[in-house]
Amino acid sequence: MPSLAADPRHARLVAVLPPLLTRSCPPQAGGYGGAWEVRLTRAETEDLGGLALLRSAMLAAAGSLGWRPETYGAPTLYGAVAGIVDRRPVPQEFAGAVDRYREERMRAAVETAERNRADGRHRAVRGSVFVTTQEFRAALADW
Repeated sequence: MPSLAADPRHARLVAVLPPLLTRSCPPQAGGYGGAWEVRLTRAETEDLGGLALLRSAMLAAAGSLGWRPETYGAPTLYGAVAGIVDRRPVPQEFAGAVDRYREERMRAAVETAERNRADGRHRAVRGSVFVTTQEFRAALADW
């Protein structure tokens, strides 16, 4: 089996991913606490070289940021879901920022879901899978 890193799509993904992974980190947290997920259609997943290639590129991109990454991914009925989490221990000086950020995101998600249900409108939460997927598609289109 040829190396996934030898595929030109791998290099493209490794170039596109670091800013997206960095954006997933809480502000004032020194680059710790990042987590990123994307949900793609079957055609998008195939165009990118498949789930294995995407996960390999996520690992390489996260490694360039100093993360101790854990990836996950699975095919779905319509495509694939893939994500990555920085598993480095968060230094005490950044722990409060990471905790506050996670609490704020959870609160924002709950409040947005309640507002969406109340008035039937669809709103996205910054950092949600919907938003990260759209940002990923835009980054690939710009590259």
